Amino acid sequence: MSNSKCKQSTYQREGGFFKFDRQVYRSAAYSSLTPIQRAALMHLLLHYVPHRSEDIGMSNRRLALEIGINKDTAGKALRRLEEVGFIRLVKESHWIYGKSRIYRLTFMNYQGRVPSDEWSRFQVDGQGRPDKVDG
Repeated sequence: MSNSKCKQSTYQREGGFFKFDRQVYRSAAYSSLTPIQRAALMHLLLHYVPHRSEDIGMSNRRLALEIGINKDTAGKALRRLEEVGFIRLVKESHWIYGKSRIYRLTFMNYQGRVPSDEWSRFQVDGQGRPDKVDG
């Protein structure tokens, strides 16, 4: 009988990695997103650093520039991510002082608190609702 151990890969890519739970990926909320909205969510996740940078400052213009889309499309993507429950606005923008909106990811820890998982309450229109009966 051989006494060999599994070799572990020592290769690591630069820049680290980020976590995206399978439960979030398989959710109705995530499935309802367009490819652009999914790209916007992944880009916001790229800027999330646990215990160090959990607030994500992102303007429509910056998101558009960084993922290569129109700024109006970026704004729609951010609104949809908020509507579905993947992000929450923490602080509003201040145009005069050049401050962008600050968001948090609801599926990640935030300031020592567990995720609020607001996305898990999302239901696709028509699912889980009783039929209307007109009397």
